[in-house]
Amino acid sequence: MSIELLRFLNGNNNGIFKAFIDKSRDDPRIAWYPSAGEDFRPLLYLSPEYTAQYPKLKIAEPLPDLFLFTDYYPWHMPLFLESPIVYKDNHTELKIKENEFLPDLKLPLDKGILDFIDRELPAYGKVVFMTIQVKSEALGTFDRHVLYVFNENEAFCSKILLPNKSKIRHVVHIQYGNGFGGGRASGAWLFGVLERLGCEVYISWEIPEVQSGDKHAFELYPNLLGRPVLLDLVWETIGKTPKEEATSETHGFTYSWYKVRQMRDV
Repeated sequence: MSIELLRFLNGNNNGIFKAFIDKSRDDPRIAWYPSAGEDFRPLLYLSPEYTAQYPKLKIAEPLPDLFLFTDYYPWHMPLFLESPIVYKDNHTELKIKENEFLPDLKLPLDKGILDFIDRELPAYGKVVFMTIQVKSEALGTFDRHVLYVFNENEAFCSKILLPNKSKIRHVVHIQYGNGFGGGRASGAWLFGVLERLGCEVYISWEIPEVQSGDKHAFELYPNLLGRPVLLDLVWETIGKTPKEEATSETHGFTYSWYKVRQMRDV
């Protein structure tokens, strides 16, 4: 169960994350964002303040209790580990109210999946729990909990998520490598694990094609291979704007929300 995953990552710590676990249900609802980088937008659009505005997003309910971010982060030390301000513009501010560093977790980094693993990786192996206050002109003020694990997505899924029988209701697949963000995989390997993770909602800006890093991940971690799922497109936005309301002046990526169906449901 997901609670076993959280206990494993907490280790023997007795801080704010342990208190969060103790207050959680046996199977807390988790949204996983592999290759999250510094993109904390899911805290806004996977919130009741946002989904209540759009009836089609009823599929996203019940919403996450915890956001799980993973990324091996091959650049500088993330700014949000050195400053309480996660993000700020004229309309939105995300600020860390409290955080706790959990026991380090250093899983393998593989050059067939990742680029830049020969350089110094200041964040790699760190695990941090954060309570983040969101102040949004459009959505109001609320808190969200984030657990950030600085590791390779594929290794984390193979060695941690699947063995712990973790349940991940939402998967956000917006940022991924493809040779541009430090990785050789597109994340297409995720389709082999969505059923076992119990994923019900998949959010992506495209349906990825298998790249060399995905193929290598299957060879390295055979348990990532699994029965694919069916995706039913429910809703799309261009940036923050529903696609049906978009005009020629609307800019941004197209985000697609899918209801996940297992093959046996067909």
